[in-house]
Amino acid sequence: MKMQIKRLAIGCVVAMVASSLLASPSAAKNPSVAPSVINGQSGHPWNGASVYLEIDTAGNGSACTGGLWKPQVIVTAAHCVMETVSSPIVATSDVTVWPPGANIEAAGPADVQVTSIVADWNNNENGTVRDIAFLTLSAPIGSTPISRLASEREVADLIRSKATLTYIGYGSTVPRNDPIQSFTPIPLWLTQPLTDEFAYDNIESGSFTMLGDGITSTCAGDSGGPLLYEASGEVLLVGPLSGGTGLPCEAEDVTAYDNATTAAAFLNLANQALATVNLPPEALPTPRLALSKPDREYGTKVVKSNINEQGLMTASIRTRLKKGSPIWVEVLTCDDEDCDDWTTISEKKFRVKKKGRVSFTTSVAADQFVYVWDKKNRALVSWLTATD
Repeated sequence: MKMQIKRLAIGCVVAMVASSLLASPSAAKNPSVAPSVINGQSGHPWNGASVYLEIDTAGNGSACTGGLWKPQVIVTAAHCVMETVSSPIVATSDVTVWPPGANIEAAGPADVQVTSIVADWNNNENGTVRDIAFLTLSAPIGSTPISRLASEREVADLIRSKATLTYIGYGSTVPRNDPIQSFTPIPLWLTQPLTDEFAYDNIESGSFTMLGDGITSTCAGDSGGPLLYEASGEVLLVGPLSGGTGLPCEAEDVTAYDNATTAAAFLNLANQALATVNLPPEALPTPRLALSKPDREYGTKVVKSNINEQGLMTASIRTRLKKGSPIWVEVLTCDDEDCDDWTTISEKKFRVKKKGRVSFTTSVAADQFVYVWDKKNRALVSWLTATD
């Protein structure tokens, strides 16, 4: 009965906070505070990635979910450990942690203490979205299926491809305004597709948005839970859930969506947490080289062009030149802001094949230009290399 009374209080407090923060789909880039899985499923093999948290400050209780990134490091939402964006982080002694994937009605809290909390929370009108916290523990609490954080580049690719993520967490299993206020004692899961509608804002600000179907949903208590993706046999932690709105959790009949924070965008906080428990820092991913859209002249067509992670560019073009005509592929750097001075890095000569075709390879680095010239010193096509 004590647990039930506490959960009723949690549900009421969360509902009052979130009701004033509901937003239209056009504002989906700004997560609302405190969004378990209504109509979710049980028994996912990644259950060990989900941890139940209770936060007790001055007699006021709240509940959240966390993602067990390392056996001694939990990733959750900042609003789980802060009252407002300007409030101090709660005391470490105010947070109680259960074992990963536990049935919280059958098992007690883990025999560990939270030793440190670092958090970043900002949610304002200019689209800046940050809602993430890293908690360290006095001892490991078990193994986790999470292999690593998804890099910012990987998250950007997932957003652009509208990939489907898996959420696992604890929380309300009924709509927010349901008087029953039923919460799940075990982690439940659902899947949601990413949307690229806010791709630029999300990628730039370190966040991502998922679309709901109005039938299954996260709700009160799910905040901070892990959003996961499997790639090449690895389970990647994309980030913690920050908030959401729409049916069936909210009564408001708007487009359902959830927002979350890209964990890899906050490696400074992640590495602070890792250092606290004497773990090596998370390495920054190697930037990936990319080619700009080709600038074509004199009827030149680009059949294909690509560049690999080692900086080897391959391209095939079709020109209006006769078979056997010479062309030169030059790699240059711009020496000043206005590009009045240039330095040639490399230059290679090729011959036009049948039907004006030319294929070539050349080595390039970031922020270099690749030009293809004919014997009249005309630029047939050019590219700029950059990192993404």
